[in-house]
Formats: sequence, structure tokens, C-alpha cells
Amino acid sequence: MATRVSTDADEAVRKCLTEHRSFAMIAGAGSGKTTSLVDALAEIRSTAGFSLRQNGQRVACITFTKRAVSVIQQRLGFDDLYMVSTLHSFLWAEIGRFQRDIREALEHHRLPARIAKAAQDDTGKPTKTARKAREEVVRLENELAGLPSVAKFVYEDIAFSDYRNGRLSHDDVIEIAGYFFRERQNFRRLIGMRYPFIFVDEAQDTFVPIVEGLNRTCASPSLPLVGYFGDPWQQIYEGRAGNFAPPEGGAVITKVENFRCSPQVIEFLNAFRTDVKQYAAGSNAKVEGSVELRLVQAETPEGRRNRYSEEQLDRSLAAMDQAVDAWGWAGRSDVVQLFLVRQMIARRLKFSGLQQLFTGRYASQRAQDEYESGSHYLLKPFIEVICPLVRASRDDRGREIVDILRRHSTTYDPHGSNASRKLKQMVDKSRTQMERLIEVWDNGTNRDILEYCVDSGLLRQSDRLAEQLARSPHTEEYDDDVHSETKGEWLADSFFSHTSTELFAYHDFISEHTPYSTQHGVKGEEYPNVLVVFDDIEAGWNQYSFSKLLTPRVAGAPTEGQLERGRKLAYVCFSRAEKHLKVLFFTPSPEATRDEMIERGLLKEDQIFIS
Repeated sequence: MATRVSTDADEAVRKCLTEHRSFAMIAGAGSGKTTSLVDALAEIRSTAGFSLRQNGQRVACITFTKRAVSVIQQRLGFDDLYMVSTLHSFLWAEIGRFQRDIREALEHHRLPARIAKAAQDDTGKPTKTARKAREEVVRLENELAGLPSVAKFVYEDIAFSDYRNGRLSHDDVIEIAGYFFRERQNFRRLIGMRYPFIFVDEAQDTFVPIVEGLNRTCASPSLPLVGYFGDPWQQIYEGRAGNFAPPEGGAVITKVENFRCSPQVIEFLNAFRTDVKQYAAGSNAKVEGSVELRLVQAETPEGRRNRYSEEQLDRSLAAMDQAVDAWGWAGRSDVVQLFLVRQMIARRLKFSGLQQLFTGRYASQRAQDEYESGSHYLLKPFIEVICPLVRASRDDRGREIVDILRRHSTTYDPHGSNASRKLKQMVDKSRTQMERLIEVWDNGTNRDILEYCVDSGLLRQSDRLAEQLARSPHTEEYDDDVHSETKGEWLADSFFSHTSTELFAYHDFISEHTPYSTQHGVKGEEYPNVLVVFDDIEAGWNQYSFSKLLTPRVAGAPTEGQLERGRKLAYVCFSRAEKHLKVLFFTPSPEATRDEMIERGLLKEDQIFIS
């Protein structure tokens, strides 16, 4: 990204700040949105910082990730004039003090809404879906009845609620805050008094109730003021305010510069997207890049559920290898390869067994989500402790071993029971334990590895892991109608019986030490060379159809949802490329696909190749 360049859009933001007028900046990919945001924050410090400090007020900056928080804080010199925070942390800091109101929001809004939603799936028939819906209604009604006995509600950055113990999830915080914004005028007034300026980064991914609440708070054409920074075409999560707008009377500002991509990539982006026309505005204007599309004949799926068979997956990977070779990208570390789903990545990196286990019949949606984030309780010990220990031990990196053990081990805790023992004793002990760990890793099962690490004090085990390790494995055959509520035990049994063969590959992928990523996982990133792989059959998702998106005449028109989701995700992928963008597209009709894309003006004939 280029160094700071003041643009017409930045001047328009300054004018809004002077006039105390709310605004929304629509900033396409690579536009330097964060620079515009930081410049606006600095402008407030320059013009109003003294009076804000005198009044005990701060400037709120809400952004999407913890990493973005760190970047913005650093660029602002860690000035405590600013409250820079992720959305959930910001909201909890404001609502967490109102415990009585939280209870009321749960009793009168959140839980009744969840109960009503669950009841919609109860048809009264003896189907699995209806039965699960009834069970969910009963569970939520019991939690609702138990709310008066909860002493305190806490937010612990979890995805699933535990109301009886006062633990609130991500979604709870959003819904409760939305309720406060909507129903509590005093809450809106308090927010406005504490934060006369509220900036929202990545506004397209902010939840609808929060955008509506902030607009209510800043409805008057004066302070408090809300400024949104984002791009509707980079909204790829459900339930978010992709079409965000300022309060009535606010300004909509469009930023058309692109400081990231080569002119060739920008030309393609402009052909793909018609609402914003960007131009290369920095040193990238002199970069020689390229955009190429390679079409591969898609096979008729021969596997279950209209998916590829194992042999067809292997042939798809071979076709991809041929394309990468043709582009001269084989073995290069400066190329990132983007897939819609993990199946092909798992096959390429050789952790297909884990992929199948954590997306298969024993895996709940929660288990799958935690597998994809690397936070599942069965996998987390390997990701955080065991894999790094084994690697460090094999490479004889003694200092790294000690650092890992001091952070995660009960035996080597610097404040634990062995704190008074001599360093040499502990080093000798660690060497012996590492030798045994390598032996168990090479010859034992995952259960053997975990039990050794727990018993030897190398690992602090969670309550969930302790519970699973303590029970005997199931011997009866799994029946979904009978065992669905406890299928997580079958998941654990199956994982325990596996060996460690695939865990290093999974660890490397989760730790972002491979050139592969899912297309959803690269939002906000940028890379010199990007390969995007589109294969609707491999993806197996009805929510997306890139064939219909790119070639509706050949493949048929996409649904409205497929169009919206597909074009946004494709735009995010295309716009990651700083220099060269390559697209590998599996299609049933390569020649017709080529002709339609040329006719639509997306690419020229010399940019499209058929394998």
C-alpha cells in the first residue's frame, strides 16, 4: 500500500467533521480506507482533542478484528483519546454495567425470539427436525425460567450461550445491544455523551441492529456524529449491514482510488463491478500485472450427493497442478491459492481424514465451526502445545521447548509446585519427557498422546477434554435417532482412535503456514500473486454458483441470493491481487464460457485459455 495521499474523499470527510455531519465513505478494495479513517481520527484530535479531554470524552473507533485494533492504535500513537475496539468488546463495555437491563432484554426479547424461531421448525410430526425443535424449545424455556437466579451475566467471547450460568455469546451481545439502542433513550444519550465522534470501520460487516442503533443515536445534524467506512461489495457474512448508510441528512462519500492493485487487475475489477470505477493512484500505477483465466472441463460428478468421487478429486488436483505449471507458479512462496471450501485444501495438504471427521455424521455445526477456526477442544491442545513441542524437540530448539512449557504446562509453570527446583533438574526432566513424547507421537493414537501429555503435566486439559478421556469408548453402533444429543462422544472416540499422521498438516494450515486459504478467509489481506479456484461441484454449496454468476447464459441465471453472495465473494478474491491474478474455472462448457465472458467484456480473448 502506498504512503498517505489526501484525496477528494478525504477532503469531503474533513468537511463533514467541520460541519458536525454524519457520513458514510464507500471505499472499494485497495482504496486506502484505513488511511482515510486514521486521518479523520487525527483531524478530530487536532481540532477538538483538547475540549474532548477536558470533558472526559473520547472518540470511538469500532473495527472488525483484533489485528485491525492493533494497527489503528499504533498509527494513532496509542493515544487514550481514542477508544479503539472490536465491535463486541465495545458493546459489552457499554452494556455490561447494566445487569438488570440485560436480564430484562433476555427475558422480554432475546430468549422469547429464540424460542419462537425454534418453534417454527416444530411441525408436530415425529420427524428428526421437529423433535430437535421441540427439544430446543424446552431447553430455552428452562433457561428462561432460570434467569432470575443468575447472579451476574458475563461475555466470554464464545459462540454459544449458557444462560443458566450467565454466559453470553457473540450473538447475545449484538441482540442485547440492539435492544438497548432501540428501547433505551437514556442508553443512546449516554453513548452520545461519552463518544461525540463514533467511527465504524468495515461498516458493511457490522450487524444491522447496531447500524440502526448508531443512526438513532446520531440522528440529529450535530454531535454525536457517526462516520462509516466500508464497501458494500466486500460484505460476505450473513445478517450484516451491507447497504449501510448514514442517518438521514448524512453525506455519502465515494473513494475511487486504488493503491493496491496493478492497472490490469483494476481494469478487470471495473469490468466486474459497475457502481465504482477505480484507478491506480499510487506507485501501483507503474506495476506491470496480468489477469488470466484458464478453463477446465468439469466432470460429471460420480460421488454421493452429486459430488466428486475420490478419483475425480485427484484428477481435479492434477488439472490444477497443470495450470499452476503453465503459469510458472509451481513451488513459489509468493502465490496464495484460494478455494471456496476446505475439501480440496485438505486433500492437497493431506488432512482429509480430519476434514471428513469434523464435517461428517458425528460433527455438529458447532464442532465444524470450531474445527475450521482451530478452537475445537480436541484439536486445540495439538495446535497450541503438542505439535509445536514435537517439532521443537525434533529440531533441538531447547529454548522454544522451555517457552512452550512455561506457558502451557502445569509441571513447568514458573509459579507452580516445581518453581523452587533447580533449572538443570527441570531441563533434564523436559528432555526425558520430550523423548517419550516423540515415541508416543510416532507409535500411539491421539488418545495415547493426550493422556501422556496430561499425566506428565505437559498440558493443562480443559474440562470437556477431561470428561471425554475419563469415560470408556462407545461399543454400540451409532444411531442418529437415538444418539444425536451425544454424538460429540462418538466424534471424540473416533478422533482418539486416529493417529497423529494428519495433525502437522492441519496445524500448518490453521497457523497460516501454507499457501492455501479459503476464499472467506482472505478478506482484508493482499498478496502479490493470487490464484482463485472456482469449482461449483467441488464446493457443493447451493448458496454459491460461480458458473451462473460469471456465465448466466451458459449456466442459467443465478438466484438473487447466489448473485449477491457470489459477486461479493468473487470481488473480495479478485481484489486481493497486487500484481497478477489467475483464475482456474471448472466449467461443463469451456468454449461457450469463454465466448460469453468475452462478450460480457469481463476479459479479452488473449486472457482466456482452455486446458
